[in-house]
Amino acid sequence: MDTQPRLQMTFLLDLPPNPTCYMSKASGVPINKILGRLESLAKQKDLLGLKEGGGEISSQKLPTTSLVDESEIYGRDGAKETIINMLLDDDANADNIRVIPIVGMGGIGKTTLAQLVYNNKLVTECFDVKAWIFVSQEFDVRRIMREILEAITSSTVDTNNLDQLQLQVTKNLVGRKFLIVLDDVWNENYLDWDALRICFKSGADGSRLLVTTRNESVASILRTVTSYHLKKLTDGDCWTLFAKHAFGNKKSIASPELEIIGRNIVKKKCNGLPLAAKTFGGLLRLKLDPKEWVKILQSNIWNFSNRESKILPSLLSSYHYLPSHLKRCFAYCSIFPKNFKFQKEELVRLWMAEDLLLHPKGENLEEVGAEYFDALVSSSFFQRSHGKSSRYVMHELLNDLAKFVSGEFSFRMEDDNSYDMSEKTRYLSYHRTHFDANRKFEGFHRAKGLRTFLLSHLSLESGWLGNEVPLDSLLEMRSLRVLSLTHYWNLTVLPNSICNLKHLRYLNLSHTAIKVLPNSMCDLFNLQTLLLSCCHSLTKLPAKMGELVNLRHLDISGTNLIEMPPRIGKLKSLQTLSAFILGKNGDSGINELRKLRQLKGSLSVLKLENAVHYGDDLEANLNDKLQLNELLLKWGGHTVDTDDSKKDREILDQLQPHADLKKLTIINYGGTAFPCWLGHVSYNLVSINLRKCNYCLSLPPFGNLPSLKYLYITELNNVEFIDSEFYGPAASTSKPFGSLETLQLRKMLQLREWHHFRDNDGGAVAFPHLQHLYIQNCPNLTKGLPDGLFSLKTLVIDQCQQLRASLPSAPDIRELKLQKCHKVSFNELPPQVLKLTIGGYEGLASLPPILFPLSSGIADTLKSLHLERCGKLLFPMHQCYASLENLCIICSCDSLELFSLDLFPKLNHLDIQECQSLLSLAVSNQGLLQNLKSLQISNCSSFVSFPEEGLPAPNLTMFRVYKCNKLKALPKKMQTLLPSLATLILWHCPELNSLPEGGLPSSLNSLDICFCDKLTAGHTSWGLQGLPSLRSFCIRGEYENWNSFPDRGFLPSSLISLEIWNLQHLKSLVGDELQHLTALKKLGIGCCPNLQCMPEDGLPTSLSFIKVQKCPMLKNLCPKIKGIPLIKIDKEVISQGESLW
Repeated sequence: MDTQPRLQMTFLLDLPPNPTCYMSKASGVPINKILGRLESLAKQKDLLGLKEGGGEISSQKLPTTSLVDESEIYGRDGAKETIINMLLDDDANADNIRVIPIVGMGGIGKTTLAQLVYNNKLVTECFDVKAWIFVSQEFDVRRIMREILEAITSSTVDTNNLDQLQLQVTKNLVGRKFLIVLDDVWNENYLDWDALRICFKSGADGSRLLVTTRNESVASILRTVTSYHLKKLTDGDCWTLFAKHAFGNKKSIASPELEIIGRNIVKKKCNGLPLAAKTFGGLLRLKLDPKEWVKILQSNIWNFSNRESKILPSLLSSYHYLPSHLKRCFAYCSIFPKNFKFQKEELVRLWMAEDLLLHPKGENLEEVGAEYFDALVSSSFFQRSHGKSSRYVMHELLNDLAKFVSGEFSFRMEDDNSYDMSEKTRYLSYHRTHFDANRKFEGFHRAKGLRTFLLSHLSLESGWLGNEVPLDSLLEMRSLRVLSLTHYWNLTVLPNSICNLKHLRYLNLSHTAIKVLPNSMCDLFNLQTLLLSCCHSLTKLPAKMGELVNLRHLDISGTNLIEMPPRIGKLKSLQTLSAFILGKNGDSGINELRKLRQLKGSLSVLKLENAVHYGDDLEANLNDKLQLNELLLKWGGHTVDTDDSKKDREILDQLQPHADLKKLTIINYGGTAFPCWLGHVSYNLVSINLRKCNYCLSLPPFGNLPSLKYLYITELNNVEFIDSEFYGPAASTSKPFGSLETLQLRKMLQLREWHHFRDNDGGAVAFPHLQHLYIQNCPNLTKGLPDGLFSLKTLVIDQCQQLRASLPSAPDIRELKLQKCHKVSFNELPPQVLKLTIGGYEGLASLPPILFPLSSGIADTLKSLHLERCGKLLFPMHQCYASLENLCIICSCDSLELFSLDLFPKLNHLDIQECQSLLSLAVSNQGLLQNLKSLQISNCSSFVSFPEEGLPAPNLTMFRVYKCNKLKALPKKMQTLLPSLATLILWHCPELNSLPEGGLPSSLNSLDICFCDKLTAGHTSWGLQGLPSLRSFCIRGEYENWNSFPDRGFLPSSLISLEIWNLQHLKSLVGDELQHLTALKKLGIGCCPNLQCMPEDGLPTSLSFIKVQKCPMLKNLCPKIKGIPLIKIDKEVISQGESLW
């Protein structure tokens, strides 16, 4: 459909009564297959509101209006306030007619937010005239002008003449301050917008246009200020909106069971999207049967009709508005599982491999792919992940959309669903687990035309690929373009038959145990991307690597390659080369690097001690590689040798990069001084890292560098003084380190003094923008804290035992860490500290009074406090710490006996270790620890009790008690007072004799009970069968009466992992009981010297991994167990089946 205004589509209505027996005469294709395709088209027709029989698109979407019911809107107060401020802001320097875009994906609430501010009383009073215009996909300038004119004149307009409309709109806006909302704008044509904008110039200063759009590209054409990107609702606000529509005004009918299911719907289906919350809430309105709610939770959104859900046409309209080349790229992303985080460069390489990028002659493929990616980000199909800014994610509903439009061509292999694969499948992703056995892959042979075989989930650090997995069959799929076998730690060799994959363009073997690559791999002439990162066993690349002339990206970071293969310089297309390892012969010398002219991004040059340091042989031409952003230069280490020092200096001098390099790292450099180019004012370096340059006597003049933001200096052990040279010769006329934000001095073992810069008037002007300062492990430093750091936010001083100083004047410090630097005084603390760590102050009796003020002070703002090895310190228990969220006390506060939890209303995490006088925790009868999420009490030898009436912490998820020798009981009423508890760890509590009455919370997911002998003696009353969520259970101890395990009915069938350790008297495992554990995948047994046998026929069929350690009587028996794909006995790994290849 793309952007065409008309679509012709005809549907067959008169069909035979039993059409499945017919064949198409032209193609021989069964009629039922044709009908299936037509049904799919008909479904899309309904979703898009298309007419039967052809004709114009008839959008079912009602035009929006300015009316809004504010009682049904949640979580938008902050956004509303921001937009109102932007509308009312009277900035004299701004444009007189300001255009404010609200940007976000379909259904996120852009229109609702615009309605809220449009109807706000302050906004209404501020403007002379207002108009609300629903634009939608067809940007009809005449219609928009006519509707604006009708709104501001309150009269009907009959003309359709563009000139007359422009004149009348201009005339009616003269001198009037207006607010016009253009809702749902799609058009990216600047000329169309210009024809509309010309009419607005007659309006009074302060006039505003508020635009809502899904596309940042649209916003960039219209806006005069920064776009406002509307964020998703929080889970809490989304639940409130969902409940409003599901229960109406009868929230009392919401049973706990319905609320649990409903919150899962909100989290997994809605994911912060208001339209989804309203839709699913409306579908369940006043339905009280939990089965109906579970049905919605487990359903696919595309099963709902257009009448039932407004989400479908909303999302599909976004997709169909995309140009065809972006549709293909988006549909390819259907192989990604939900919430999968992906990187821009990686996805572009996959698109390249599948030939999804249109590229006119001479245009760079990667740049085209980057433009495609940016366009999908701009259109709100991709969003930045909250965790790492370099990664992106698709909203769950957009993920569903991608899966829907790709149909059977895309398949996600999860668990054992490979038999659901279609012969049409071209793009396949699989979710790797700890062990992938043959049964997981049994159905993939159906997809003879498979083009992508991609690992798409890295939740586990490593996995094991079963020996019987038919990888030879995979290598017979001659259409493969993408192949990923990453993170299989038993994959050691590739077969020679890899050369049969003539179309292969992307190969990922990273994080495997691959030892050697076959020479036949060099026949893969179409290969573009080869990823070998963290293949630690790989020491050599094939000798004919230079034959891979189409190779563009080679990642060998984290390998142990001895040297580069010969004639690597023949790879003229290479753009990404993570490392170049110099060999001792000419074939892998640095002169090969000179030939790689297209390198960009990051490059590490390693083993520079092998470099020849005379003539043209050393010319790597780094100065000409203008697209390199990051450079690492590393030597292999040195002994004291004058010749080596001189040689290193000459090498580094000739490896001078271009002046626009952004990041430089130098490791193990053996020269006594750095070359002149390092620190020259012409360089625009942003980050510099010097490590283990142990023969350098002074630091370069880094203060000269105008763009330097990050400077890390580690293990320069011959530097004794940091003096004026550090600031640079130009420092007398300008502020040195004018852009520096982060400075770290670490392991400078001989550093004695840091001389600070003063200008001619004696004032400190260096580091005007320094935000983070770290001085760590400089044991001989006596003075060196600069003053006047007015931008400083983080100060860390650690293991500087001789440093005698006071805290610098830095009023904006948010994080302060003072550890093993007891001569640094802190009588006065900065008033805005949020995170405070104090350690190694053995003689400290009290903290500064500002921490415990009578009125406002740090105690009102401090969020995190860490105290370690401050034994004499008194911790006041007479006031409320209203803002504290994290508290850790380790081997400190020896006099602390009673810890009152009431004083910490916002506490999230509490960790108390080695407080030998601590007797108990306390909480008042009315206290509710609403925010507490984790609690750990460790090595507190006197600790005897928790609060008498239990621990009222409804959101506690992790609870750990370790080596509390006198503790006899856990908190009471855990089942009801700790409804969110997921992890419980009890270690070395010998006096603990029972679990609380009523048992453990049903939410418990993981339980470890180790060396609690009295508790173990009463294990029959633990009631683990009543824990439906329990997935992991570990038992350790020396309980004498446990001869067989488990007892009848002891373990729940939900277990996935079972660990049995240190049961010294255990002789046998009960097969009948283990067979009931139908979900069990991992069984671990250790230090059970009397265990004599394994139940060969009694182990669960789901079991895929057995780990046995220090059980001598089992050593010869375990290999005989049939049906277990992977068995590990001590350090020996046994995999059932034939050899891997």
